[in-house]
Amino acid sequence: MIRLLYLSQATHDISDVQVQDILRSARRNNEAVGITGVLVHGGSMFAQILEGPEQAVLRMYVKVMDDRRHGDVRIIHISPANEPMFKDWSMAVIKSNPMEFQHIAQLRTHRMEAVHAQAFGETMREFVAILNAQRASA
Repeated sequence: MIRLLYLSQATHDISDVQVQDILRSARRNNEAVGITGVLVHGGSMFAQILEGPEQAVLRMYVKVMDDRRHGDVRIIHISPANEPMFKDWSMAVIKSNPMEFQHIAQLRTHRMEAVHAQAFGETMREFVAILNAQRASA
């Protein structure tokens, strides 16, 4: 099992309706191949974490790269994982102000270096906490 984080830029303004379409498709496709994760979006930025069987995640990432709704797709971090952190979500969503992408920006800044597993883990745990809070308030 692996966990992959990538960043991308929307090629044009993405509406909330389009984000919901992306989520419906992702949830359907991810569930079929055992992938879980979260999509963080704000402004024209996307960050997505995909986790699951290595081949399934890598195939999904290739599909993501071919999606014309965004470009400048870059892997920020990829690592082995023992168990999914987002096991309750075939694809969750966090809507974020672009300025709040600080943790992801820090990972991106250091993407050419070895990213400390602890920093990556802390960012993932923060996302899980946000998703759990959203679930509790729904």
